[in-house]
Amino acid sequence: MQYRLWQVVTAIARRLPSRVSYAVAVVAGWLAFYCWPRGRRATISNFRRVLKSAPPAEVRRVARASLVNYCRYLADFIRFAAFSPAELIDAAKGRENYMALDAALQRGKGVIFVCMHLGNWDTGAASAAARGYPITVIAETFADRRLDEMIVRSRKRLGMQVVKMEKAGPSLLRALKQNGLLALLIDRPVPGDGIKVNFFDEEVEVPSGPARLALRSGATVVPAAFPRIDPNRFEVTALADFAIDFHPTGEEDRDIHGLTQAIMSAHERFIRAYPDQWYMFRYMWPRRTARASSVAK
Repeated sequence: MQYRLWQVVTAIARRLPSRVSYAVAVVAGWLAFYCWPRGRRATISNFRRVLKSAPPAEVRRVARASLVNYCRYLADFIRFAAFSPAELIDAAKGRENYMALDAALQRGKGVIFVCMHLGNWDTGAASAAARGYPITVIAETFADRRLDEMIVRSRKRLGMQVVKMEKAGPSLLRALKQNGLLALLIDRPVPGDGIKVNFFDEEVEVPSGPARLALRSGATVVPAAFPRIDPNRFEVTALADFAIDFHPTGEEDRDIHGLTQAIMSAHERFIRAYPDQWYMFRYMWPRRTARASSVAK
């Protein structure tokens, strides 16, 4: 059912003018907010933490806008095949970040871009690939094999090498040893199976893989985000921190924690700047679940 629905939506969206696609995305986002109570409760709970001093009405507005912007992201993803390499290159603004990237690659150990579900990370990756950077992305696997294959093909057509999360390992180190770019997402809460850090003044547990991989390979770690510039265009601005506050000590556990904390602190700044473009529709802070569920309607 999910695969068939995606096929229908894709066929329709590719035939619509971009402004119409975005208008449909706005409607879809509003419908999702009011017809998906579990996702709505989780999103409101998360933004209550992010927008700590905001009134409830503002928290709900930003939570709803997050779903709308996510649907805009999906509209862009569907239409990626229609964009030329030149359009993809122009889509990610921030020339100074590419200059910093070239400087980082001169070390010869690759660069790990650690992203969150914010803005349009696929535009950032596609723009880098169109510029000629070898980029590998780590992706989760969808339950429906046909849908999964369709999405993987879409990313490969954009010039990305796709590695499945469950099959990651040597291939990631190989990409970095070849001085390539590696892009992955870190805002996946993993209670009991990750590293505990502070995020918006409360403890969360996130994957330790990015820090472990960076410390093992010597690659440069860059927290990055690609927020949309205009709600009716697919261009993004590239935010990247090439100088995060981390100083290795030589103690593995301490360094993994320190580097992960530095990554999350950078993303906290990005989210504060663009809260309605952060797409987190499950509880980021699980300990707040019970209390949030009782008050988020």
